[in-house]
Amino acid sequence: MPQISLEYKHIRFLGAEGIGMSALIRILEKRFPQTKISKSDLSYKQNDPLDTDIDLVVRSTAIAEADPDYVELKKRGVEIWHRRDMLNYVSAGLKQLVVSGTHGKTTCSAMLAHILVEAGLDPSFAVGGILANYQSNGRAGQGEYFVLEGDESDKSFTITNPYLAVVTCIEPDHLENYPGGIDEIRDCFYAFLDKAEICVVNVDDPLLAQYVESSSRGARSATKQSQRIITYSASELANYNLRLSMPGKHNKMNAIACIKAAEAIGIKSETAIKGLESFKGIKRRFELINDSADIKIYDDYAHHPTEVKAVLEGALSLNPKRLVFVYQPHHPERTKQLWNEFVEVFETFPEPHLCLIADIYVARSKHIDGINSERMVQEINKPNVRYLAPASGIQTTVQGNYANIAELLKPGIDAELEDCDYLFIVGAGDIAKVATKFADSPSKL
Repeated sequence: MPQISLEYKHIRFLGAEGIGMSALIRILEKRFPQTKISKSDLSYKQNDPLDTDIDLVVRSTAIAEADPDYVELKKRGVEIWHRRDMLNYVSAGLKQLVVSGTHGKTTCSAMLAHILVEAGLDPSFAVGGILANYQSNGRAGQGEYFVLEGDESDKSFTITNPYLAVVTCIEPDHLENYPGGIDEIRDCFYAFLDKAEICVVNVDDPLLAQYVESSSRGARSATKQSQRIITYSASELANYNLRLSMPGKHNKMNAIACIKAAEAIGIKSETAIKGLESFKGIKRRFELINDSADIKIYDDYAHHPTEVKAVLEGALSLNPKRLVFVYQPHHPERTKQLWNEFVEVFETFPEPHLCLIADIYVARSKHIDGINSERMVQEINKPNVRYLAPASGIQTTVQGNYANIAELLKPGIDAELEDCDYLFIVGAGDIAKVATKFADSPSKL
């Protein structure tokens, strides 16, 4: 791999525990052990001191302008990079294999990274989830490839330099960063694909099918006439004998995308498929966190209607006797924008299974009058879809983030576990703390 130097002596990471930031820190610590790294994060009881020798700041999108460390370091005139700037820096000179899409990008990029490791290519990777095989989301390899998860939420993926680009799907999400709506989202994905020498795209997605069609007509960038476009679709599922640790049709689709991407860089299909057989999954992506009791407990990060539907379909594919599915909506703004889509997902929730919907997790946003879980449950209007009220006498109309969420929600879940054999706890907020509580002390199990 090319040797790059790091001229900075002390790098300060703001929002260090964010999944994208922690991957970068792991890579920097391995590649540049002589560079001092200090950290701050809202989850810390105490941040590292703001030493006077800090000469570079790396911040995540989540860092507010009023963050005390950010204010102080900006006042000092210290150079400030966004996370995506550092990601491009550490991948300089390597062939970037960038996986993006509204859904599936974490799983897909993790699968692809693992395939490359198993194929002996010693890749680097930075992925938005903890890979169970490595207990890490970042790796500093010595090979020529760097597998990146291209984050579309804040448009970070648009400044990557993909040699190969994978796009799983294009749907509305993170509309606070896309005032032009789906048209702007589409245009950003198209520009991302235009930069790649090789594209792997899901043509079951209508917008990606349009990209392929426009490329075949020569309507895309004239500078990309040599671009190679590889397609995949659900119609090909029968062609692959896949044995995956993560169930569900959506994960098989992710696997096919990775197999085709691997083939495009010279890895045999058989090698890729064998590599996937040893892929153990990702933390909070259909993660089985307790299988030692009568009730199997799964934790999942899904927070968009399409993702929630895919997790539910995967859960039902396990043939549960009685499934309890706990969901925490994420962001009042997202919930408002995709309200009808969420209602449609849960309107078909099958009996005898039970769905419990907790209060909306508020992250980088504010409460919106009338947008709450109780009202959503009322609109869904099914006896087996219920509002999960917090315990301890807290008013059920209160929306927000509870410091002791596990203690507040676990009693209401415990009360519904009779005859349950599968418990799914789903959402991108702090609902994971409830899953951890069940794994540590499953009172009904």
